[in-house]
Amino acid sequence: MQLPILNPEFFSLRKNYAVCRPVGALSLDDAVRLIDDSLRFCEENDITRLLANVTGSTPFPSPSITDRFWLITKWAESARGRVILSVVAPAEIIHPEKIGVVFAENRGLYSDVFSDEDEAVNWLCSRD
Repeated sequence: MQLPILNPEFFSLRKNYAVCRPVGALSLDDAVRLIDDSLRFCEENDITRLLANVTGSTPFPSPSITDRFWLITKWAESARGRVILSVVAPAEIIHPEKIGVVFAENRGLYSDVFSDEDEAVNWLCSRD
């Protein structure tokens, strides 16, 4: 059993959603872990919406299809169908067919990915 997440790094609360905004030099694994910690915190504390913005971190290579499958599976397990996830990422690492969104849907994670934060917030706040 995992211990509860008490204070996720780069985490803050807004009126209608939580935000995970990692900054600095991060690997893909680091970014995945930080978002996963935030998802777990949200799930444990009945916070139903999370915006994850990785545009402030040092760019990492575009994730492979295998990486996308792995990270989405991990996030879906942590969200447990109770947290909606909106991701903001540099356009160059968003898969042209948003395959991660398809993986997420197949694993019970309601999510989408955007290159623009305003679009991501609008999408997130319009979901129930």
